[in-house]
Amino acid sequence: MNNECTSFRNSCGEENAEGCRRTFQKVKREHAILRQKLESYFQLLRQAGPARTATRPGSM
Repeated sequence: MNNECTSFRNSCGEENAEGCRRTFQKVKREHAILRQKLESYFQLLRQAGPARTATRPGSM
């Protein structure tokens, strides 16, 4: 994602309209992929539930 954003910024800085459009489409695709992966990750975290803390033996 970082590489695509850098390419987009460079294309826009060079006033390359076609390059801006092309790299912006790549940024959108990379963003969608990242978002999907994060949604899956957080769904797994919700399914796992809260983490239980360990207690020392004999601390009661």
